[in-house]
Amino acid sequence: MIVEPSNGRYGRTASSLSERVRWYASIVFCGALPAFALVVFYESMTADGTLAFDFRPFYRAAGAILQGETPYPAADDPLTATTGAYVYPPLGALLSIPFRAAPFDVAGVVVMVLLTASAVAIPYVLGVRDWRCFGVVFLWPPIWSATQTGNMTLFLGLAAAVAWRYRDLRVASSAVVGVTLAAKFFLWPLVVWFAATRRVWEAVTATVIGALLLVVSWAAIGFVGLVDYPDLMRRLQSSIGEQSFTLYIVGLDLGLPSPFARGICLALGLGLLAAVVLAGRRGDERSAFIFAVAAALTLSPIVWLHYFALLLLVVALAQPTLGVIWFVPLAMVVTPGSGHPTPFETAATLGIATLTIALALRTTLWPSEPQASRPPGRPFAPAASES
Repeated sequence: MIVEPSNGRYGRTASSLSERVRWYASIVFCGALPAFALVVFYESMTADGTLAFDFRPFYRAAGAILQGETPYPAADDPLTATTGAYVYPPLGALLSIPFRAAPFDVAGVVVMVLLTASAVAIPYVLGVRDWRCFGVVFLWPPIWSATQTGNMTLFLGLAAAVAWRYRDLRVASSAVVGVTLAAKFFLWPLVVWFAATRRVWEAVTATVIGALLLVVSWAAIGFVGLVDYPDLMRRLQSSIGEQSFTLYIVGLDLGLPSPFARGICLALGLGLLAAVVLAGRRGDERSAFIFAVAAALTLSPIVWLHYFALLLLVVALAQPTLGVIWFVPLAMVVTPGSGHPTPFETAATLGIATLTIALALRTTLWPSEPQASRPPGRPFAPAASES
């Protein structure tokens, strides 16, 4: 009888080698590369004076409030992406007053550091413990854009993550959503999510808190700019709305009439809100939350690259360990970090965002069989060699 040699030892050796390669690849791509990118990023931002560009209007508005002046631009002031006019409700300017204690260059760096910490905190609050995910996040172009501009997007994202994490604590969840409504109305679909998941008390309370904060913050500056604020929003949309990443702009690029393109965008947004309600009513809170984030991005009349940093909420909820979905937003490297995208860049950015959301919903709507989990933070530790 001829006995063939067993390949068990060979198989174990090959498996050990494969795990070692994957481990060192994760160290390089998810650890060393993001760390190097962060160092280069902060060094370049402080060197060329472009740090926290979107925070500058908040800083100026806070100074104007301290001097008893209006934080808002005059009716004949131009509104462009580079003028730096303050166009938000007063709460953001009031919260920026403490930063006036330092020069803008120092305050801007502090804001960027806080935004960097928020990019880490969002997945952590949502239950992510795989260290590789935190590294990959800092390769996402929307995260770089949100941090470099000093925009409040990541702060809003962190508030939304907290609302999800503590969704069963009535006061905490409704209060944090209410603050976002008063600071920037962008995440209002979360109120629909509250109602759809049978949290009507939270939906009403969040709306009331948002309204009260809005009134109180405007009262703090003597209601300056309140009457003219709707006109300011119309001027802003007319001035820079066609420079952003929206389905409406894609429709215009395709030659559709403006009302028809806007109707398509509105119909899709309403469809997503309906999906929030349907998913929430059947008890699928996770999918309903993802639909709400998608609705916020779809229904916003102005969307910059940093808005897509909110995809971090979607990805972290759908897959708390590293997987393909964590790498999809990296494809937004084809997109410019500011306005005036080409038709290809607009369509590509929205396509990447749509793919990310679709993959997330595929995971939440049709979950696969549970697999054995590895200890978080050590997914691919090299196996010990066998003698």
